[in-house]
Amino acid sequence: MNANRMISGLPRRSSDTFRCGFSLLEMMLSLAILGVSLGILAQIAGTGTDAAREARDLSQARLIASSKMSELLVSASTGMTPAASPAMPVEAMDTDATTAFQVQIDVVPAPMEGMLAVRVSVEALDPDGGPALATYSLTRWMIDPLMGLKEMAEEEAALREEEASAESASIQ
Repeated sequence: MNANRMISGLPRRSSDTFRCGFSLLEMMLSLAILGVSLGILAQIAGTGTDAAREARDLSQARLIASSKMSELLVSASTGMTPAASPAMPVEAMDTDATTAFQVQIDVVPAPMEGMLAVRVSVEALDPDGGPALATYSLTRWMIDPLMGLKEMAEEEAALREEEASAESASIQ
């Protein structure tokens, strides 16, 4: 008889109707999946933001270290020996940067005689007082200006000239 009603187009009874929507369980399950996926996306976005901030701070630290090392090399070329300095604040190269930086210079004798190892370390400071946000160190060996290598080279050249003149005098 149900088959006859369906075929004939007569109105159906309430027990014969089809479902026209979602159940409460299906809605709750879909909302739970949506919430979990949004939470994961928010965590990924936060991680990306932190990585971008760290990359920006590291880039600034590299620029500062390179600049300080260049200053030291220029002063060393004029005969001034680079001096070690404790950690002191320095401005960022980017005028829009809000991160505070500090630079420290260490000068120690290098393993090779007549050479100095100069190390410039830059840290991006955490405003909350935690560990440094980024750290970068640049080390370079240079000839010790106090060593007097130019004078030694001049003395060596003078000795060679004396030896050459002595040999030429002994030959004649």
